[in-house]
Formats: sequence, structure tokens, C-alpha cells
Amino acid sequence: MRGLYKTDIEQIMFDALQKEGIEVATQFPIRCKYGYVLDYAIPGLKICIECDGKHWHLKGNKHDKKRDGYLKSKGWTVLRFTDTEIKENIEQCINEIKNHIPPL
Repeated sequence: MRGLYKTDIEQIMFDALQKEGIEVATQFPIRCKYGYVLDYAIPGLKICIECDGKHWHLKGNKHDKKRDGYLKSKGWTVLRFTDTEIKENIEQCINEIKNHIPPL
């Protein structure tokens, strides 16, 4: 089922995360003066998962660099996946996310 505010690549990522049993918060707000909203978050582990569409997230985007720097300074791990990575190799994206989740 398509959730509120999900792009196509966000939906692909969400479906794959659900299939793997990885629980995430969607559109997770970071309360700060910048008012950042994360595509997906695993808040307890401070893992941010971003789905970068070609139109909004050009490589070297100053906004993304500033945002990532802020999140990292607060202890977050930021994982960014491009439109192409998500559409062509979602399994690799999921494996990278799983590599940041400690075993139970």
C-alpha cells in the first residue's frame, strides 16, 4: 500500500525493508532549527535512510551535504541510495542497511 508522501523509489525501498523485517519510521522529523525530515529512520540506532531521486538530489548537492553533516554531528549514520541503485539493485541497498544493524 502506498503511504503518504512516498515517491516511487521510496515505495520500493519501503516494500523491501518490510519484506526483510526491518522496522523503520517514515518521514521522521528531526527537531532542530533546520526542521529536517528523514525519508526513513531507525531512531533507536540513529540510522537515516535516504532515497535520492535524480531531480532533487544532484551529486554534491549543498543542502544534502549540510544536512548530512548536521545529522552525523548528532551521531546519525546517513545512508543515501540513488534512484538507479534502488530501481536496479534493491538487494544491495538492503544489504548495506543490514550491515549497519547490529545482530540481536
